[in-house]
Order: sequence, then C-alpha cells, then structure tokens
Amino acid sequence: MNLYDFAIKMEQDGEKYYLEQAASHKGHAISRVFTLLAGAEQKHARLLQKRAEGLNVTAELSLLTDDRNVFSELEDFKADVTSIPRQLDIYAHALDLEEKSVAQYEELLDKMAASEDQELLRFLIDQEKQHYELFDTLLTLLRRPEDWVEDAEFGKREDY
Repeated sequence: MNLYDFAIKMEQDGEKYYLEQAASHKGHAISRVFTLLAGAEQKHARLLQKRAEGLNVTAELSLLTDDRNVFSELEDFKADVTSIPRQLDIYAHALDLEEKSVAQYEELLDKMAASEDQELLRFLIDQEKQHYELFDTLLTLLRRPEDWVEDAEFGKREDY
C-alpha cells in the first residue's frame, strides 16, 4: 500500500466512524457535528485521491478552508444525565483518533518529496488538529460541571 492509499483509507475510515456516530445519535444536536466531520473527512479523501492521480490541488486547499465552525448551526443540546458518560467515551475516542491522524500525517510528511504533496499534508494536519481541538473542547465542557460539583469548595477554578 502506497502513502496515498494509506492516507485515503485513513480518511475513509474517519468518515465511516463519524457517520456511524451521527446515525447512533440521530435526534441529538451532536449528530450534526459528526455529520460535518464526516463530510470534512470525505473532502480530505477526495483531495488525496486527486493528488495521487497527479492533479494539482493547491487551489482547492484555500477553497476548503471554511470560516464556519461546527457550533454555528447547532440547536440547544438536550440530553439526560445517563447519556453523558457515553458521550464522554465517544468524544475521548474521537479525540484519540484525531491525535493519531495528526501523528500519522506528520510521519508521512517526512516521506513526501514534492512540495505540493507536503503542502497538502500540512493542510490535512491543520484540519485534523482543528478536529482534535473540537473534541478537546467538548470534553472539557462536559467534564466541567462534574469537576466543579465534586470539588467546589477546594482550590481556584479557571474562569469560564
């Protein structure tokens, strides 16, 4: 398996995972986040496929940078308390996957000789880091109420 095939498969696996999570959380606002991330992974796979075919993708990189964030279109999130541990597990797993994606792309970056290939990988690394930050933020927000209630009288809390 060459480097492009590996990277394309990784993006397709990410898309599949996020679509599965969106389907299993249908009816919750977080389903939209997973759907948006699946779409991003699909775009990444298409970029990699085009580059593997020798096409120039530099112009497309700036078009794919979207100033919207995944929270801009979400409705109020409502969930019962029993769903929080499951959500935390899912977000923690997704966070781990994004971290591994970044590490693998950084490893591939050293193996790519062409500057256009390196530019594409740097773009994908940046995208995966944004996904990582999203899940890291979600985990922080979900853990805060539990941490605060458990330790409310001790120590200084960060402002939020």
